[in-house]
Amino acid sequence: MTDLKQRGPPGVPSPTGSVEEAVGLRRRLGDLRSTLTLVWRASPGHGAAYVLSSLSASGLPAANLYVGKLLLDEVARAAGGNVTYLALLTLLGIQVALGILGNVLSTVQNASQQLLGDSLQYTVSQRILNKAAGLSVEAFENAETYDRLQQAYREVGSRPLGVATQLVALAGAVVTLVSVGALMARLGLWVLPLVLLASVPGVIVSNRFGVEGYRMLRRQTHDARVQNYLGSLLTSDTLVKEVRLFGFEGHLLARWQSYYQGFRRQLVQLVRRRSAWGLAASLSSALLIGLASALILRRAAAGQISVGDFSIFVLGIAQVQGTVGSLLNGVSGIYQNLLYMRNLYSFLELPSRDLDAGDPWEGAIETIEFRNVGFRYPLTDRDVLRDVSFTVRRGEALALVGENGAGKTTLVKLLTRLFEPSSGTILLNGLDAARFSPRSVQKQMSIIFQDFGQYQMSARENVALAEADRLTDEDGVQAAVQQAGAGFVDGLPAGLNTPLGRLFQGGRQLSGGQWQRLALARLYFRDASVLVFDEPTAALDARAEAETIEALRAQTGDRITLLISHRFSTVRLADQIVVLEGGVVVEAGSHAELMARRGQYAALYELQARGYAAPS
Repeated sequence: MTDLKQRGPPGVPSPTGSVEEAVGLRRRLGDLRSTLTLVWRASPGHGAAYVLSSLSASGLPAANLYVGKLLLDEVARAAGGNVTYLALLTLLGIQVALGILGNVLSTVQNASQQLLGDSLQYTVSQRILNKAAGLSVEAFENAETYDRLQQAYREVGSRPLGVATQLVALAGAVVTLVSVGALMARLGLWVLPLVLLASVPGVIVSNRFGVEGYRMLRRQTHDARVQNYLGSLLTSDTLVKEVRLFGFEGHLLARWQSYYQGFRRQLVQLVRRRSAWGLAASLSSALLIGLASALILRRAAAGQISVGDFSIFVLGIAQVQGTVGSLLNGVSGIYQNLLYMRNLYSFLELPSRDLDAGDPWEGAIETIEFRNVGFRYPLTDRDVLRDVSFTVRRGEALALVGENGAGKTTLVKLLTRLFEPSSGTILLNGLDAARFSPRSVQKQMSIIFQDFGQYQMSARENVALAEADRLTDEDGVQAAVQQAGAGFVDGLPAGLNTPLGRLFQGGRQLSGGQWQRLALARLYFRDASVLVFDEPTAALDARAEAETIEALRAQTGDRITLLISHRFSTVRLADQIVVLEGGVVVEAGSHAELMARRGQYAALYELQARGYAAPS
């Protein structure tokens, strides 16, 4: 009873359903218009060549059928001596000319489609990459955004072109069907309708299960990413040692197989139902074609049609069925491709963050003040940071201390304008940072993250990417390398020009510490007034750590330095230490002050110091 009240009286469409269908139709039409615009702008010349050649070729089947009919009729009459050899050669010449024209049009069509597809793939890929470049860092930490990105990128090569080509094929199918249908209509009143009707069941089945296939793939997007990740763990050159040592490749393979089995079960069910319905559709089509053939044979027995007319029927059956199939499949194909295009547009419609919006920041950053700053991720109800306040000035070093998950890295993302605070204010030189464009503020900051980048490029690029417009600054790169203690690059086969990593041929793999030194060089390469070190010595040995700390001390003279480290030998050099717990500042002060308070910092320091004490 409740369901009936919600849905309305039997036989009366639900207002809500009608509205949703209308909105869905408008969206599909909007997506179709956007897709055609996208295709046309990708390459107008090749698009026009494809359309013209395709539509011209659509009239050839009827012309070939009619010329073939005339030729067969003339051959039949020639047996009675009523037709000259020249007349037969003329019809044969026309038939050959039509074949040549068809080959020319097919060549133009295929070439223009291939070039249009390449231009379109470049255009769409560029839009996806531009969109990805404009998304906020928060968006990349959202699994749903990753799903949308994967769905959009997976279909970039085929779906936009598929919409355009199927729409052109739809118009061509109409031309072919009308022209061939006009020839077949002369054979009898019911012949053409029966042949047309025989084409419908297979198309209905194809359309129905095509949509179901799309929905199945859509449901599997997340699980497919997990399965691909598990596969990458089993084939990773960097993880193979740990996987082998701990012997959990069997566990990874079992999980990978479990995801496959889940996909397989859904696929088997889909294939079985599609096969059963497809068989039923084929039987129905065969019966209808058989009925149409019986009608034609009755007329042939009565002498009402010629040999040429019969050839039109025999050849026209395949032509009409193929054309009707193309026509109806074209409609369903466009619909299905638009479903996939919605994935692309959903991704492109995600809100972007304009890093150049706001006033340009000029000059060095002299002071940074966090005033009651809080942050929580969108669509969550947990504060990662709450009421965080501190001030650091030029020439000072500030260290952030706390257990994992305390909010240290989030605070750095706020400082560097990768995130915007949910509450409170960040002041730069006493001015609200939100007034200024993130990009201009970030130019005054240089950072090494704990999960620093290991770029599969040359050693030079790994350093100079901090300011990509200075890639040829040889002196600057060398100075940053020496500052970071990365002199090992001189021993590489091609020095700074040596490609790094194993991803590409000729690459030289580095140790974790060497990669970290290059990341430090990247930090030093940018002439910034704020330096941020997120676990800067995590991958370094004791000697390298000591050298790095000395270099950090030298950097704090005329800049603002922010440190995150679990090593108190690094933290001690800071003028001010902020202790975070659960996103809240629980202590702040110098090393000496915090040790005197005997609070959490002192407890953590002494806990670590005991690890270096000689056993009693």
